[in-house]
Amino acid sequence: MLPDISIIIPVYNCDKFIKKCIDSLLNQTFKNIEIICVNDGSKDNSLTILNSFSQKDKRIIVIDQENSGPAEARNKGLKKSCGEFIMFCDSDDWYEPTMCEKMLETIQSKSVDLAICNCNVVKDEQKYDLRDNDIDYHKLTYYGLHSLTFPFKTRVNSVLWNKIFKRSIIEKYNIAFPSGYYHDDMAFVLQYLCCAKTIYAIDVHLYNYLLRSDSIMHKTYFSAKDRKKMFDAIDVMKYLLLRLSDNNLLNDNKTYFIVILSGLIKWVIGMCNSKEEIIFFLNYCNETILFDLDLDCFPDIENKVPLLNIKDKYYQPFYQEDNKKKKKKPVKKFIKKVLTFSFSYFLFP
Repeated sequence: MLPDISIIIPVYNCDKFIKKCIDSLLNQTFKNIEIICVNDGSKDNSLTILNSFSQKDKRIIVIDQENSGPAEARNKGLKKSCGEFIMFCDSDDWYEPTMCEKMLETIQSKSVDLAICNCNVVKDEQKYDLRDNDIDYHKLTYYGLHSLTFPFKTRVNSVLWNKIFKRSIIEKYNIAFPSGYYHDDMAFVLQYLCCAKTIYAIDVHLYNYLLRSDSIMHKTYFSAKDRKKMFDAIDVMKYLLLRLSDNNLLNDNKTYFIVILSGLIKWVIGMCNSKEEIIFFLNYCNETILFDLDLDCFPDIENKVPLLNIKDKYYQPFYQEDNKKKKKKPVKKFIKKVLTFSFSYFLFP
Protein backbone atom coordinates (compact mmCIF):
# COMPACT_ATOMS: atom_id res chain seq x y z
CA MET A 1 0.00 0.00 0.00
CA LEU A 2 1.32 3.41 -0.96
CA PRO A 3 1.82 5.95 1.85
CA ASP A 4 -0.60 8.85 2.15
CA ILE A 5 2.14 11.22 3.31
CA SER A 6 5.81 11.45 2.36
CA ILE A 7 7.93 13.34 4.90
CA ILE A 8 11.24 14.61 3.54
CA ILE A 9 14.18 15.42 5.82
CA PRO A 10 17.54 16.79 4.63
CA VAL A 11 20.22 15.77 7.11
CA TYR A 12 23.65 17.33 7.56
CA ASN A 13 25.80 16.83 10.66
CA CYS A 14 22.85 16.52 12.96
CA ASP A 15 23.63 13.43 15.03
CA LYS A 16 22.79 15.27 18.26
CA PHE A 17 19.21 15.90 17.15
CA ILE A 18 18.21 13.41 14.47
CA LYS A 19 17.12 10.61 16.83
CA LYS A 20 14.54 12.84 18.52
CA CYS A 21 13.34 14.00 15.12
CA ILE A 22 12.88 10.46 13.70
CA ASP A 23 11.31 9.17 16.92
CA SER A 24 8.68 11.90 16.72
CA LEU A 25 7.75 10.75 13.20
CA LEU A 26 7.64 7.07 14.08
CA ASN A 27 5.34 7.89 17.01
CA GLN A 28 2.74 9.65 14.86
CA THR A 29 -0.86 8.64 15.49
CA PHE A 30 -1.29 8.39 11.72
CA LYS A 31 0.88 5.49 10.56
CA ASN A 32 0.62 5.37 6.76
CA ILE A 33 3.62 7.56 6.11
CA GLU A 34 7.07 7.24 4.60
CA ILE A 35 10.06 9.09 6.00
CA ILE A 36 12.67 9.97 3.40
CA CYS A 37 15.96 11.00 4.99
CA VAL A 38 18.57 12.42 2.63
CA ASN A 39 22.02 12.46 4.19
CA ASP A 40 23.86 15.38 2.64
CA GLY A 41 27.43 14.20 3.13
CA SER A 42 27.40 14.37 6.92
CA LYS A 43 30.79 14.03 8.58
CA ASP A 44 29.40 12.96 11.96
CA ASN A 45 27.34 9.88 12.91
CA SER A 46 24.11 11.02 11.23
CA LEU A 47 24.21 8.40 8.47
CA THR A 48 24.89 5.59 10.93
CA ILE A 49 21.89 6.64 13.02
CA LEU A 50 19.67 6.87 9.94
CA ASN A 51 20.69 3.42 8.70
CA SER A 52 19.98 1.97 12.13
CA PHE A 53 16.47 3.39 12.04
CA SER A 54 15.83 2.15 8.50
CA GLN A 55 16.77 -1.42 9.47
CA LYS A 56 14.11 -1.37 12.18
CA ASP A 57 11.26 0.31 10.30
CA LYS A 58 10.59 -0.12 6.58
CA ARG A 59 8.84 3.25 6.41
CA ILE A 60 12.24 4.94 6.69
CA ILE A 61 14.12 5.41 3.42
CA VAL A 62 17.71 6.62 3.53
CA ILE A 63 19.39 8.35 0.59
CA ASP A 64 23.08 9.18 0.84
CA GLN A 65 24.61 11.88 -1.33
CA GLU A 66 27.79 13.91 -1.43
CA ASN A 67 27.40 17.30 0.22
CA SER A 68 25.28 19.27 -2.26
CA GLY A 69 23.07 21.39 -0.02
CA PRO A 70 19.51 21.07 1.29
CA ALA A 71 17.89 21.97 -2.06
CA GLU A 72 19.43 19.00 -3.83
CA ALA A 73 18.58 16.77 -0.85
CA ARG A 74 14.93 17.85 -0.91
CA ASN A 75 14.71 17.45 -4.68
CA LYS A 76 15.99 13.90 -4.39
CA GLY A 77 13.50 13.26 -1.63
CA LEU A 78 10.68 14.54 -3.84
CA LYS A 79 11.70 12.26 -6.71
CA LYS A 80 11.82 9.25 -4.39
CA SER A 81 8.55 10.02 -2.61
CA CYS A 82 5.31 8.12 -3.28
CA GLY A 83 2.78 9.86 -1.03
CA GLU A 84 -0.23 11.76 -2.30
CA PHE A 85 0.76 14.52 0.12
CA ILE A 86 4.18 15.96 0.92
CA MET A 87 5.47 17.29 4.23
CA PHE A 88 8.90 18.43 5.35
CA CYS A 89 10.83 18.36 8.60
CA ASP A 90 14.19 19.83 9.55
CA SER A 91 16.56 17.33 11.11
CA ASP A 92 16.87 19.23 14.41
CA ASP A 93 13.10 19.74 14.84
CA TRP A 94 10.28 17.38 15.75
CA TYR A 95 6.55 16.78 15.20
CA GLU A 96 3.88 16.61 17.84
CA PRO A 97 2.30 13.09 17.82
CA THR A 98 -0.89 14.16 16.00
CA MET A 99 0.70 16.39 13.37
CA CYS A 100 0.34 14.05 10.38
CA GLU A 101 -3.17 13.05 11.39
CA LYS A 102 -4.44 16.62 11.81
CA MET A 103 -2.70 18.01 8.73
CA LEU A 104 -3.99 15.22 6.50
CA GLU A 105 -7.50 15.49 7.92
CA THR A 106 -7.48 19.25 7.31
CA ILE A 107 -6.32 19.24 3.70
CA GLN A 108 -8.71 16.42 2.80
CA SER A 109 -11.84 17.39 4.73
CA LYS A 110 -11.57 21.10 3.84
CA SER A 111 -10.76 20.33 0.17
CA VAL A 112 -7.97 22.90 0.01
CA ASP A 113 -4.67 23.06 -1.85
CA LEU A 114 -2.61 23.79 1.24
CA ALA A 115 -2.96 23.34 4.99
CA ILE A 116 -0.84 25.09 7.61
CA CYS A 117 -0.47 24.75 11.38
CA ASN A 118 0.99 26.73 14.22
CA CYS A 119 4.33 25.91 15.82
CA ASN A 120 6.25 26.01 19.08
CA VAL A 121 9.46 28.04 18.89
CA VAL A 122 12.05 26.43 21.17
CA LYS A 123 15.38 28.04 22.06
CA ASP A 124 18.32 25.66 22.31
CA GLU A 125 20.17 28.17 24.48
CA GLN A 126 18.55 30.50 26.98
CA LYS A 127 21.13 33.14 26.11
CA TYR A 128 20.16 32.89 22.46
CA ASP A 129 18.92 36.40 21.67
CA LEU A 130 16.36 36.79 18.91
CA ARG A 131 14.06 39.69 18.19
CA ASP A 132 10.37 39.15 18.91
CA ASN A 133 9.41 39.84 15.30
CA ASP A 134 11.81 37.11 14.12
CA ILE A 135 9.96 34.62 16.33
CA ASP A 136 6.54 36.02 15.44
CA TYR A 137 7.24 35.45 11.74
CA HIS A 138 6.82 31.71 12.29
CA LYS A 139 3.54 31.99 14.17
CA LEU A 140 0.09 32.20 12.59
CA THR A 141 -2.04 35.31 12.76
CA TYR A 142 -4.97 33.87 10.78
CA TYR A 143 -7.08 30.72 10.96
CA GLY A 144 -9.71 28.90 8.97
CA LEU A 145 -10.40 28.84 5.25
CA HIS A 146 -8.97 31.51 2.94
CA SER A 147 -8.62 32.07 -0.77
CA LEU A 148 -5.03 32.65 -1.83
CA THR A 149 -5.63 36.07 -3.31
CA PHE A 150 -2.74 38.51 -3.70
CA PRO A 151 -3.28 40.26 -0.35
CA PHE A 152 -3.60 37.02 1.57
CA LYS A 153 -0.57 35.34 0.00
CA THR A 154 1.60 38.02 1.56
CA ARG A 155 0.50 36.80 5.00
CA VAL A 156 1.68 33.21 4.45
CA ASN A 157 5.23 32.62 5.67
CA SER A 158 7.70 30.83 3.43
CA VAL A 159 8.85 28.06 5.77
CA LEU A 160 8.30 24.48 4.62
CA TRP A 161 7.77 22.54 7.79
CA ASN A 162 4.38 23.85 9.03
CA LYS A 163 2.57 22.93 5.80
CA ILE A 164 1.20 19.94 3.91
CA PHE A 165 1.39 20.08 0.11
CA LYS A 166 -0.41 18.22 -2.68
CA ARG A 167 1.79 16.08 -4.89
CA SER A 168 -0.57 16.73 -7.82
CA ILE A 169 0.15 20.48 -7.72
CA ILE A 170 3.90 19.97 -7.32
CA GLU A 171 4.01 17.66 -10.34
CA LYS A 172 1.64 19.68 -12.51
CA TYR A 173 3.75 22.83 -12.20
CA ASN A 174 7.13 21.10 -11.82
CA ILE A 175 7.77 22.82 -8.49
CA ALA A 176 11.27 22.22 -7.19
CA PHE A 177 14.08 23.72 -5.12
CA PRO A 178 16.74 25.83 -6.88
CA SER A 179 20.00 24.09 -6.10
CA GLY A 180 23.08 25.92 -4.87
CA TYR A 181 21.31 28.86 -3.24
CA TYR A 182 20.28 29.90 0.22
CA HIS A 183 16.52 30.58 0.47
CA ASP A 184 15.68 27.55 -1.69
CA ASP A 185 12.83 26.71 0.68
CA MET A 186 11.38 30.17 0.15
CA ALA A 187 11.46 29.63 -3.61
CA PHE A 188 9.55 26.36 -3.27
CA VAL A 189 6.82 27.83 -1.07
CA LEU A 190 6.42 30.92 -3.26
CA GLN A 191 6.04 28.74 -6.35
CA TYR A 192 3.40 26.68 -4.62
CA LEU A 193 1.48 29.72 -3.40
CA CYS A 194 1.37 31.07 -6.94
CA CYS A 195 -0.18 27.78 -8.13
CA ALA A 196 -2.56 27.09 -5.24
CA LYS A 197 -6.03 28.56 -4.80
CA THR A 198 -7.03 27.86 -1.20
CA ILE A 199 -5.49 27.41 2.24
CA TYR A 200 -6.79 26.27 5.62
CA ALA A 201 -4.98 27.28 8.81
CA ILE A 202 -5.46 25.41 12.07
CA ASP A 203 -4.72 26.94 15.46
CA VAL A 204 -2.87 23.93 16.80
CA HIS A 205 0.84 23.92 17.68
CA LEU A 206 1.96 20.77 15.89
CA TYR A 207 5.56 21.53 14.93
CA ASN A 208 8.49 22.18 17.25
CA TYR A 209 10.99 24.57 15.71
CA LEU A 210 14.38 24.56 17.44
CA LEU A 211 16.34 27.81 17.35
CA ARG A 212 20.06 27.24 17.72
CA SER A 213 22.99 29.49 16.95
CA ASP A 214 24.76 26.98 14.66
CA SER A 215 21.75 26.11 12.51
CA ILE A 216 21.63 26.84 8.77
CA MET A 217 18.76 29.28 9.33
CA HIS A 218 20.68 31.26 11.91
CA LYS A 219 23.81 31.41 9.78
CA THR A 220 21.76 32.52 6.78
CA TYR A 221 19.72 35.26 8.41
CA PHE A 222 21.33 36.39 11.64
CA SER A 223 25.09 35.73 11.55
CA ALA A 224 27.88 37.63 9.84
CA LYS A 225 26.84 39.45 6.68
CA ASP A 226 27.86 36.97 3.97
CA ARG A 227 27.35 38.52 0.53
CA LYS A 228 26.25 35.26 -1.08
CA LYS A 229 23.66 34.61 1.62
CA MET A 230 22.15 38.01 1.03
CA PHE A 231 22.42 38.16 -2.75
CA ASP A 232 21.00 34.66 -3.18
CA ALA A 233 17.64 36.11 -2.16
CA ILE A 234 17.64 37.95 -5.49
CA ASP A 235 18.88 34.91 -7.41
CA VAL A 236 16.01 32.75 -6.17
CA MET A 237 13.57 35.49 -7.16
CA LYS A 238 15.05 35.33 -10.66
CA TYR A 239 14.43 31.57 -10.53
CA LEU A 240 10.85 32.21 -9.41
CA LEU A 241 10.33 34.71 -12.22
CA LEU A 242 11.42 32.12 -14.79
CA ARG A 243 9.26 29.40 -13.26
CA LEU A 244 6.18 31.63 -13.23
CA SER A 245 6.82 32.59 -16.85
CA ASP A 246 7.27 28.94 -17.90
CA ASN A 247 3.93 28.03 -16.29
CA ASN A 248 2.08 31.10 -17.62
CA LEU A 249 1.46 32.25 -14.06
CA LEU A 250 3.32 35.55 -14.08
CA ASN A 251 0.39 37.71 -15.14
CA ASP A 252 -1.81 36.41 -12.31
CA ASN A 253 0.94 36.88 -9.73
CA LYS A 254 2.68 40.02 -10.93
CA THR A 255 1.80 42.24 -7.96
CA TYR A 256 2.60 39.50 -5.47
CA PHE A 257 5.98 38.94 -7.12
CA ILE A 258 6.88 42.63 -6.95
CA VAL A 259 5.85 42.94 -3.32
CA ILE A 260 7.98 39.93 -2.30
CA LEU A 261 10.93 41.18 -4.36
CA SER A 262 10.62 44.64 -2.82
CA GLY A 263 10.62 43.19 0.69
CA LEU A 264 13.72 41.11 -0.01
CA ILE A 265 15.58 44.07 -1.47
CA LYS A 266 14.71 46.09 1.63
CA TRP A 267 15.84 43.22 3.88
CA VAL A 268 19.21 42.86 2.14
CA ILE A 269 19.83 46.61 2.19
CA GLY A 270 19.18 46.53 5.92
CA MET A 271 21.94 43.92 6.23
CA CYS A 272 24.49 45.97 4.27
CA ASN A 273 27.29 47.66 6.19
CA SER A 274 27.84 50.75 4.05
CA LYS A 275 26.32 52.92 1.35
CA GLU A 276 28.90 51.51 -1.08
CA GLU A 277 27.67 48.00 -0.38
CA ILE A 278 24.08 49.15 -0.93
CA ILE A 279 25.05 50.62 -4.31
CA PHE A 280 26.85 47.41 -5.24
CA PHE A 281 23.84 45.34 -4.25
CA LEU A 282 21.33 47.47 -6.15
CA ASN A 283 23.52 47.29 -9.24
CA TYR A 284 23.50 43.52 -8.77
CA CYS A 285 19.69 43.58 -8.59
CA ASN A 286 19.62 45.69 -11.72
CA GLU A 287 21.83 43.28 -13.66
CA THR A 288 20.23 40.13 -12.27
CA ILE A 289 16.51 40.73 -12.38
CA LEU A 290 15.23 44.30 -12.73
CA PHE A 291 15.88 44.60 -16.44
CA ASP A 292 14.24 41.23 -16.99
CA LEU A 293 10.96 42.68 -15.74
CA ASP A 294 8.88 43.72 -18.71
CA LEU A 295 7.26 46.97 -17.60
CA ASP A 296 4.34 46.30 -19.93
CA CYS A 297 3.59 43.19 -17.86
CA PHE A 298 3.30 45.32 -14.73
CA PRO A 299 1.14 48.28 -15.78
CA ASP A 300 -0.68 48.66 -12.47
CA ILE A 301 2.17 48.19 -10.01
CA GLU A 302 2.44 51.86 -9.10
CA ASN A 303 -1.27 51.93 -8.30
CA LYS A 304 -1.29 48.77 -6.19
CA VAL A 305 2.08 49.06 -4.45
CA PRO A 306 2.47 52.34 -2.55
CA LEU A 307 5.72 54.16 -3.25
CA LEU A 308 7.35 56.40 -0.69
CA ASN A 309 9.79 59.23 -1.36
CA ILE A 310 12.69 57.96 -3.41
CA LYS A 311 15.38 60.58 -3.82
CA ASP A 312 16.80 60.86 -7.33
CA LYS A 313 20.43 60.75 -6.28
CA TYR A 314 20.00 57.26 -4.84
CA TYR A 315 18.86 55.57 -7.99
CA GLN A 316 20.61 57.67 -10.64
CA PRO A 317 23.74 55.43 -10.68
CA PHE A 318 21.83 52.59 -12.31
CA TYR A 319 22.17 52.35 -16.07
CA GLN A 320 21.72 49.88 -18.89
CA GLU A 321 23.48 49.91 -22.23
CA ASP A 322 21.02 50.60 -25.02
CA ASN A 323 22.47 48.62 -27.93
CA LYS A 324 20.36 50.37 -30.54
CA LYS A 325 21.18 53.94 -29.58
CA LYS A 326 24.63 53.13 -28.19
CA LYS A 327 24.13 55.22 -25.11
CA LYS A 328 23.47 54.68 -21.46
CA LYS A 329 19.83 54.64 -20.45
CA PRO A 330 18.85 55.51 -16.85
CA VAL A 331 16.65 52.92 -15.21
CA LYS A 332 14.82 55.11 -12.73
CA LYS A 333 11.48 53.64 -13.72
CA PHE A 334 12.66 50.12 -12.95
CA ILE A 335 13.94 51.00 -9.52
CA LYS A 336 10.90 53.14 -8.80
CA LYS A 337 8.49 50.39 -9.78
CA VAL A 338 10.22 47.75 -7.68
CA LEU A 339 11.23 49.49 -4.49
CA THR A 340 8.39 50.32 -2.11
CA PHE A 341 10.42 52.19 0.45
CA SER A 342 12.58 55.29 0.80
CA PHE A 343 16.35 55.22 0.45
CA SER A 344 16.71 58.23 2.71
CA TYR A 345 17.33 56.22 5.89
CA PHE A 346 20.32 54.47 4.27
CA LEU A 347 22.47 57.57 4.65
CA PHE A 348 25.46 56.81 6.83
CA PRO A 349 27.09 59.37 9.14
